[in-house]
Amino acid sequence: MRTLQHYQRLHRALPDHDGPIRLADIAGALCCAPRHAREILKKMEARGWLRWQPGLGRGHPSHLRLLAPPSELQADALRRLLDTGDIEQATRILPPDARRQLAALLPAYLGAPPAQPQTLRLPFYRPLHSLDPVQINRRTECHLIRQIFDGLTRYDRAKGEIVPALAHHWSHDAEWRNWRFHLRPGALFHHGRALDGEDVRQTLLRLRDEAGPHQGLLPHLQSVNLPAPLTVDIALSRPDALLPRRLADSAASILPRERWPQAGFDRQPVGTGPFRLEVNNDCRATLRAFDRHWKTRPLLDEVDIWVVDDPEIRARLDARVCHQGETVDKPCLRQLEAGCSYLAANPACLDLGQRQALADWLHPSVWQAKLNEEPALGMLPQWKHRPPPAQPQAPPLPATLRLVTYQLASHVDLAEATARRLRAAGCRIELTVLPYPDFARYDWLEKADLLLTGEVMGDDVDFNVCQWLSQDAGFHHWLEAEPRRKMRRAAEALAREPDAGRRWQRYEALARRLVEEASLIPLRHYWQMLEYSPQVRGVSLAQCGWMDFDQIWLAPE
Repeated sequence: MRTLQHYQRLHRALPDHDGPIRLADIAGALCCAPRHAREILKKMEARGWLRWQPGLGRGHPSHLRLLAPPSELQADALRRLLDTGDIEQATRILPPDARRQLAALLPAYLGAPPAQPQTLRLPFYRPLHSLDPVQINRRTECHLIRQIFDGLTRYDRAKGEIVPALAHHWSHDAEWRNWRFHLRPGALFHHGRALDGEDVRQTLLRLRDEAGPHQGLLPHLQSVNLPAPLTVDIALSRPDALLPRRLADSAASILPRERWPQAGFDRQPVGTGPFRLEVNNDCRATLRAFDRHWKTRPLLDEVDIWVVDDPEIRARLDARVCHQGETVDKPCLRQLEAGCSYLAANPACLDLGQRQALADWLHPSVWQAKLNEEPALGMLPQWKHRPPPAQPQAPPLPATLRLVTYQLASHVDLAEATARRLRAAGCRIELTVLPYPDFARYDWLEKADLLLTGEVMGDDVDFNVCQWLSQDAGFHHWLEAEPRRKMRRAAEALAREPDAGRRWQRYEALARRLVEEASLIPLRHYWQMLEYSPQVRGVSLAQCGWMDFDQIWLAPE
């Protein structure tokens, strides 16, 4: 690659040169000594990029003819690197103004590369910097965490129920407060050590005690004891029939106790899952099948996620799995995501009457803005908790409102449309778009009046709705004191209810009250689409919009 860079530099200094030239001038263009310049010229001539005839004797000029357009050489170099999967080096050799050349080549290398029969390459729009289960709540990272780690339990999407994982059996007392979990013998972490009860104990205590987005998952965890190396006793301060569902959450993934305190664990984590993480940088994340997984080895050898930051290319690669030029007869899965994007208002700025008037002004039946996706009449698509207002009036809003969202294209588009609608009511909107890590700290709340965010359920929609209604995130930050107390009592009652039908009745009642009080204003539901090559088999669409990698395999073309 250094030789290519030398040729690019020489061509910029002497474009399409064909004629006499002094060696000193060539050395000046290459920023090196004449002796080194001779060596570089010989290498480039051997590759057929130029013709060079040294001058005979002192004072006689050389003759130089540049043969190869640098753009063609660069494209050839990129193809060679992409053939071997070296996206990092391909990115490094390109100047910023030539990145589109790489983006234009990528579609041919994504999907299922024919030279690597059980490798799947997928595009994604951003790096995956952190994969620490306790600190991450973005759905893509949570999905990858489930590929890299296991929990004591897991949710089986096909059966629609919680099934054993690292714990093969569990039991509880009559009050749902004392639980015993029996660990699977022989389960190994990716670095080769066997799982034991102390890993479980330290993982659960960390989840309870360490500040982060999931600290509310186990606030009632009283103690974790180990009567035997593979037996874990969990004592709770209050009854909880949903504990096995909590332990199936990605945040409760079991970590090796000697690794998670180390610096860099979030970028290069170690788990017991079906895939181990080999690479995680600004260009890619690579998952390799873990041959010694306790359940079964994945059928894929490797999943390679390449960062594609060009919107135009991503639009052609909107499917997670695709091939260049395929436009017909391609399988496609489609579902309306469980959850919604919504607006919440700071009660210190907008009282109940103003919030309800704002909700009416933003109701889909009176909001004439042509927005993408589906209008939301409730927190979930099946809930219709927002009847159309009789005579919507422009809400009595303050002169200026500060609206905050984060860097997700759908949220930014929706926030901009919402701002236009509120300006039509005579309100000046100051829109702030934060990087997601900054948004998730919520240290900006006191300086904001409105927030636009969203929630998408995981596969266990039942438990995820319970968490959405009970954990301190999103709209909860702006609940007033009495609604907050009611929500907390309701969440404790839900945890004591083992019957799913009765839980759902309570979920809907709580969600209806939140919408009627305009504690949150549902705006849009979004469609998830997964388009993929017929070569890819075993594909099913998870609630998060991704597929389970350990179920996929590639048929011969």
